[in-house]
Amino acid sequence: MLRKHTSTEKGFTLVEVLIVVALIAILAVIALVTINPFEAQKRTRDARRLKEIGTLQGIVEQYVADTPSASGFTAESTDSGGTNECTTDGWLGIDLCNYANTIAADPLNRSAEYTLTDGNPTTGNMYYQVLLDSNLRYRICTKLESAANAGKLSEDGVTNNFFEVYSSTAASSCT
Repeated sequence: MLRKHTSTEKGFTLVEVLIVVALIAILAVIALVTINPFEAQKRTRDARRLKEIGTLQGIVEQYVADTPSASGFTAESTDSGGTNECTTDGWLGIDLCNYANTIAADPLNRSAEYTLTDGNPTTGNMYYQVLLDSNLRYRICTKLESAANAGKLSEDGVTNNFFEVYSSTAASSCT
């Protein structure tokens, strides 16, 4: 028995399927532009930097409280060669094993694009910098990647392109 083809059969035409696929593609592009995954990654790394700067501050404050005098030092996490141990082989060059098992290094710790105070991007080394002078005044500095965090660069009380925490504005400046 042969079936007669009628226009009441159910199904999608090729044109209908193509229209749906095109609409889904347009919505996906809009979602990606709105979410901006690259900026989200930068904000995530910046959040980690802000947390680790606070941790470094606690470590340095404990070290200063336990050290009657110091010759002072400047250390950058880019000097670590990947080592962030608490020993003198670590990037700070002083033994901090009483205060931490490891010392954080910048999430990138290499050359990358970062944000200036005015919100414009530039390229340079991403690192943590710890400066301690002979008067036991310290400054801990980092750069931030996300343009959304440009305001934080001036909220720290010092006008430069670093986010920093410090014990005194008379401490050595970030470089």
